[in-house]
Amino acid sequence: MNTTKTVLLTGASSGVGKSLAHHLYDLGYDLILLSRREPDIVKIGDRELVEFISTDLSKPDRATGIIDDIVNRYEYIPYVINNAGINTGGHLDRQKWDTIEHDLNINARMPWYVMKKVLPAMREENFGRIINITSGAPLNCYPGFGVYSATKGMLNTMTVTLARENEGHNIKINLMSPGPVRSEMAPHAKLNPAICHPTLDYLMNLPESGDTGGFYWLGYKVPLFPDLEGVQWLEGIGNEKLKRIL
Repeated sequence: MNTTKTVLLTGASSGVGKSLAHHLYDLGYDLILLSRREPDIVKIGDRELVEFISTDLSKPDRATGIIDDIVNRYEYIPYVINNAGINTGGHLDRQKWDTIEHDLNINARMPWYVMKKVLPAMREENFGRIINITSGAPLNCYPGFGVYSATKGMLNTMTVTLARENEGHNIKINLMSPGPVRSEMAPHAKLNPAICHPTLDYLMNLPESGDTGGFYWLGYKVPLFPDLEGVQWLEGIGNEKLKRIL
């Protein structure tokens, strides 16, 4: 297998992940697909180019061992798409701890673990492209989506931090929101998941001078932070763009 074209993609059996798997296969990438169910691309595609590994990312004790095995076998995986996600609806103060832990494992903890394991080889090879699939939810904080918003917010924070920690290398770690597309989480959405393919292609093919630590949505770059230029945190001094209330 040509490791220079290898992509590790999680959550590959449905929705956005299924769409991305077919798209990347058509573009000639070699695929390592992780999901609880077997993606249909395994039956359609060349098995020499597609490896499917069944895993439940909500169970880190087992999933971390599977990630370790993949990284040990492939040694260097230049492209990673952390797509697997879950949205448990309901008011935040009525959620059970087990639900929060379950969703946190899928939406944030395991993406962090995947990045932790692939980054050393990316630094050694001086190349890596990581795309973490996120949502506008942590920016909007809609009622009833608290667990999803919080766990995706954690993913956003880890993505930006790791991007900054690896700026000395040709490694780009970015966030992509696919938009309100049809999936098992949103079966009645009007948009086809393929609408996000051009944004994915842009992030997969960023040059060494390209951005890292950004949030991208359907061809737009969306700011994650307010304009804090001139703010002096240690001195307690704000800037003119902050609303002063005292």
